Amino acid sequence: MPRPRKLPAPDTQVHSQTLALEDFLTFRLGALSNALQTQVTRHYIAPASPVGLTEWRLMGQIQRHGELHASALSRLSLMDKAQISRALQPLIDRGWVLRRADPQHARRHLLQLSEAGQALFDEVLSRARPYQAALLNALTADERAMLDRILDKL
Repeated sequence: MPRPRKLPAPDTQVHSQTLALEDFLTFRLGALSNALQTQVTRHYIAPASPVGLTEWRLMGQIQRHGELHASALSRLSLMDKAQISRALQPLIDRGWVLRRADPQHARRHLLQLSEAGQALFDEVLSRARPYQAALLNALTADERAMLDRILDKL
């Protein structure tokens, strides 16, 4: 059972000197993010493939933006290039991501999903959409709009 919240009333200021670690917004959002990511990985990604959440996110960025290079992928995913490289290699080895030399830049490669990678991505996405819809439908329309505003503001 969650412990009762001790944050001040909405019309008062939060004081940093008395803010407990478990009340840090970053701590709470991180915990929520981890819990949601675990559910997505366990129920939608793992049954379809050996791809982990990091690889799934990279595939999602490539699918969304089309052919791109690792630097762009790094900016879009907020991951450093070493993380990108480690996560991409198994995707390339399995034939889900194709890598080719960039004709405009000799030291750079362009990445895109293969047909098999696109099919895998589509399968996992079709499994994940109902879960994502259920999460959003647990909130009222006003709560969803407020959540959007809060996330945009932060």
